[in-house]
Amino acid sequence: MSIIRTDKTEIEAQLAVSISKEDYEPKLKSELQKYRQKAQMRGFRKGKVPMSVIKKMYGKAMLADVVNELVQKELGNYLEEEKLNLLGQPLPAEDQETYDFDLTTLKDFDFKFDVGLAPEFELKGLSEATEFDQLVVVVTDDMIEQDLMAARKRAGKEVHPEGDYVETDSITFDAKELEGDDLKKKGLETSFKVLISSIDDEALKDQILKSKKGEVVRFNIFELEKDKDEQYVRKYLLNLESEEIDREVGQHFEATIVDSLRIDPADLDEEFFIKAFGEDVKSEDEARAKIKEHIQAFYNRQVEALSFRDFQEKLMELNTIDLPDDFLQRWLLASNEKLEADQLEQEYPDFARNLAWSLVERNVIKQYELKVEVEEVRQSMRNQIMQYMNSFPLPPETLDKYVDEMMQNREQVNKAYEEKMSDKVFEKIRDIVTLNPKPIALEDFEKVIQEAKAAQQGHSHPHTEEE
Repeated sequence: MSIIRTDKTEIEAQLAVSISKEDYEPKLKSELQKYRQKAQMRGFRKGKVPMSVIKKMYGKAMLADVVNELVQKELGNYLEEEKLNLLGQPLPAEDQETYDFDLTTLKDFDFKFDVGLAPEFELKGLSEATEFDQLVVVVTDDMIEQDLMAARKRAGKEVHPEGDYVETDSITFDAKELEGDDLKKKGLETSFKVLISSIDDEALKDQILKSKKGEVVRFNIFELEKDKDEQYVRKYLLNLESEEIDREVGQHFEATIVDSLRIDPADLDEEFFIKAFGEDVKSEDEARAKIKEHIQAFYNRQVEALSFRDFQEKLMELNTIDLPDDFLQRWLLASNEKLEADQLEQEYPDFARNLAWSLVERNVIKQYELKVEVEEVRQSMRNQIMQYMNSFPLPPETLDKYVDEMMQNREQVNKAYEEKMSDKVFEKIRDIVTLNPKPIALEDFEKVIQEAKAAQQGHSHPHTEEE
């Protein structure tokens, strides 16, 4: 057996695999003999079927299997020894001769495979001279105040005022269906709770704010709350069961205020600070500083995603990466039966861009010898589990047990490894380039985020098992 490589271009080659009769004939005879020993056929005892009959019935298929197995083994060994940096997998050449695998005249076989090669390039732009603006969301006092009040309410106490309501109060109504201006005989009666601020009619809202427990108001129940459809009203305000959800009900109700709920914010004392922010926070100033830190960290994570996008765009702009496009499109169609040619034409540009970026990442990984250790993969899985079990902390031994189970799943391990390596590539780029802080108001930052999300919508590429 032999393999001869012929380079078509710097990124495409053809591998010619030659299999001689002497290479496969011993294996073929062995396989035929094994099959004969097991074969059962009418008119012959087990193992006594004439070899001529076996060859006639199964010879072609056996020869094809034996030759194909030798070719794949030889090709695999060659690729491993030569350490070719392939894109996709080898494909039979378009001018490959078709064989009928006739046993009457055994002969030599020649097979040709096209391969796509990853281009070699020296990465440009990864230096201190490359500058990027890094957005920094300005954390205002109002943002801190809102978060502090939310924390105080989470730790606050429930009270039930009987008047002097505020918009953040919830009101419980006992409501009865009206017919004209009078209560409807045998009309629907229901009880429900609404947040005053959610009431759509400003005049009604003002009336409720000035009312007291036991007083009566009238309204169209189907128009009571903002952005609530009829199905919501029937289920949660009229409290209709599924079997009577379509019951005919009038729109207007008379409702008595029977209860209210208000959360009195916790006092700004040391007990609250420690409970809400931890042992190291014991004053309002320290609490506000901690809130600012948390808000900044939250938006910094979004900033990192934007920065990664900027890094990609800049490095892709500075590094033109040629790909064997024709070969890759053939490979994608061959490896994905569900992929149609028109779909490929539409999606290939995104696929090519993603592939080119993966080559940039490989370059960074190789140049800076980045590695992901097993324990880092395990920690990534721990974080994933802890995030999923947010409200139910797990004992360390139980957590490790779940991680051990995830480590048995190759797909999950690969996913965690790739995500961690991608993080390391980003961190390395961030550490090398120059970042210029650029303050931005939250309102403007949210517009930038929305624009980035819109740009990502519809971006996809053909997936294959080999990818």
